[in-house]
Amino acid sequence: MPSGRATTSGGCRLQRWSVFALLLALLNLSGCAMRGQENWHDVSPDRPTPVSINLAEQARQNFNQALDAQGLRAAIATYEQVLTVNPGDSQALTALSTQHILLGTAYTSGRHAKSRHFLIAMDYAERAMYSNQAFRAEVATGTPLWDAVDLLEDDQLEAMFFWVKALHYQFKEGLTLVGKIVNIRWMEHSLKVLERIVEIDPEFGGGGVEFAMAISYEVLPSRWGGSSERADAYMQQAVEAHPDWLLPRWARGRYYYEIRGEPEKSQADLAWVASRNPRDYADPRAWKRFFQADAGSSLH
Repeated sequence: MPSGRATTSGGCRLQRWSVFALLLALLNLSGCAMRGQENWHDVSPDRPTPVSINLAEQARQNFNQALDAQGLRAAIATYEQVLTVNPGDSQALTALSTQHILLGTAYTSGRHAKSRHFLIAMDYAERAMYSNQAFRAEVATGTPLWDAVDLLEDDQLEAMFFWVKALHYQFKEGLTLVGKIVNIRWMEHSLKVLERIVEIDPEFGGGGVEFAMAISYEVLPSRWGGSSERADAYMQQAVEAHPDWLLPRWARGRYYYEIRGEPEKSQADLAWVASRNPRDYADPRAWKRFFQADAGSSLH
């Protein structure tokens, strides 16, 4: 007969394994395992042709005219045609990144479907960053993307920004609570990319960079660099330094005040965004339409 101590010990081991298995199952179900860069070898040189140039111009026009999901998908389809002719077109890769972010947040329902678009957006942004040969070579040695960003230059500004933007949307709309807890350090990684953007061009992003820094500092625990004071400072800077962009006020009302538990301030910002004349603001047309529609639908 086994001793009582052995039985108890075996039961505890079984219980620990059961808890571990349950945790693994939760992680798999949550879709929370953010992946590192695995696509550095999938990059082709940028070799434009008359066909790819014409397609790219048509894609830009399609995006400028996109006022709904159908129009946005048409722009995406045309940019995908560009890549079939010139797989290394970094502008097409960057455009596809922001367009998949918009498609995911504005025109897609369901966490898994949204997550798919945000991860595709991150992939396109990474591939655009790999147009920088020194950066690509460093990542190929195993250096994480966020630890190699000092090699990136102004040609990769948009790709860096959209990578962070897609990551933040994935964190907000694509992950469960378990996924957010497991992947919280990715917000720290995003700060490294944002800091490189600011080093290259402190005015870049129409307030989006400062807003992203505010969110990162707000959600990170203090032991990993989080700071509500720094978050407040960056959020204020985003709004005050970019009065000709809708993005900062929409983002503050839609996300920042929501995190801070200040619904009255949130409603005031969203009402302001919904009431503006879009022609007076510099945001891309498709994003302006989303900001205003979303702000209007969020008013109580």
